[in-house]
Amino acid sequence: SHLAGKRHRRLRELRAERRAQELRSLFVSGFPRGTEPAQLRQHFRAFGDVATVVMDKDKGAFAIVELRDPAGRQRALAQP
Repeated sequence: SHLAGKRHRRLRELRAERRAQELRSLFVSGFPRGTEPAQLRQHFRAFGDVATVVMDKDKGAFAIVELRDPAGRQRALAQP
């Protein structure tokens, strides 16, 4: 009965959603301090529609850029 329960189904859906996000997301670092999320969004727009940009606000050292399409992630990874 546990496997058919709402909590278990929701957890499975959440895990599947996170796996899909992983296939569309990039870890980005090496950009100058003070870079705004809009600047990263603009840059990565060249590879496809950007869903979200989440930045490390404390240190400003990295960001996670999620594209709407896994193919966009592959295009970005193919660039030096």
